[in-house]
Amino acid sequence: MSNSDQQVAIWTPGWYELDQTLVLGQRQKFWFFDSVPDSTVRSNGDETKLVFFNKSDTSENCVARFARIDEMHHAQLGAILRVDTEGLDYIFFPVEGEEVIVNAEEEPGRAYDFGQPISDWSIHVKLSDVSQPIVDYV
Repeated sequence: MSNSDQQVAIWTPGWYELDQTLVLGQRQKFWFFDSVPDSTVRSNGDETKLVFFNKSDTSENCVARFARIDEMHHAQLGAILRVDTEGLDYIFFPVEGEEVIVNAEEEPGRAYDFGQPISDWSIHVKLSDVSQPIVDYV
């Protein structure tokens, strides 16, 4: 697969179990913002055309697409294998190093037992085999 077959998406947590779990190599249906709200950070400039939807946006401003996750990268944690968003804590699994447990309820974004503060938990996600929006997703 060539790089031109890939699309870059941004995943920015809304916390409170409002986000989609991400797993490297996973191909499944994901939800993306149809039109990205002004409040959503698009830190990768024009390269980022897709932004993962989270339920902090109470509108129905989303579309479903099938896609495969080829690569995930966090600015401070590096390459990521998985982000588990189930429960009151999110768990980030970097390729190198130990898992990072992050509060998602009382103090959203505060990492437990992690030596450095992280203010931006956004992850850049390289996707392949991205479908057109799925119309019949109800």
